[in-house]
Amino acid sequence: MSEENLFNNYYQIIKAIRGCIDQKLVLPSLVLIYTAIDSVSWLACNEQNIGVGKRFQKWVHEWMLKDGKLNCSAEELYPARCGVLHTLTPNSNLSEKKGVRKVAYAWGKADSEKLEESISALSMSDSIVSVHLEDLFWSFSNGFTNYIEHLFDNDQQREKFLRKAGVHFANLEMSKLDEFLENARKV
Repeated sequence: MSEENLFNNYYQIIKAIRGCIDQKLVLPSLVLIYTAIDSVSWLACNEQNIGVGKRFQKWVHEWMLKDGKLNCSAEELYPARCGVLHTLTPNSNLSEKKGVRKVAYAWGKADSEKLEESISALSMSDSIVSVHLEDLFWSFSNGFTNYIEHLFDNDQQREKFLRKAGVHFANLEMSKLDEFLENARKV
């Protein structure tokens, strides 16, 4: 049951992201994508005392960047995530570090290559990188799918995954709750 709840939760999140993108709700799309990456990176992490940043970057590096759609690094996406989730801006303390480019987003019919060309023309390539929202979403969705497929091939990791899945939110039909309460009152 916990595995079913977890998959239902991610199905809903992915559906919500798609809906936000389709409705041109860029910031809510980014919030949901970065939150989903945080959650999946927590699921995938087998180390007890690893920080959010390290596990986020590890998961992004292992599962999202392999397809080559994103022209940035995990070390650049984490500060972008921090900026979006904490201040709804592209800025974070981490993005101020030397060598970590801020992420500029293209969306809809906008061409991230043209955005990248504009960034280059302004001589800002060392401080800003372009990412298309669709590419970010695709890279997450594809990475998530590949990660889940990997779990089904690895019994030991799947077992750890299922333990964490057990704490995911569950949806309970009201009829089941009513039935439970009716039986509990009889005792």
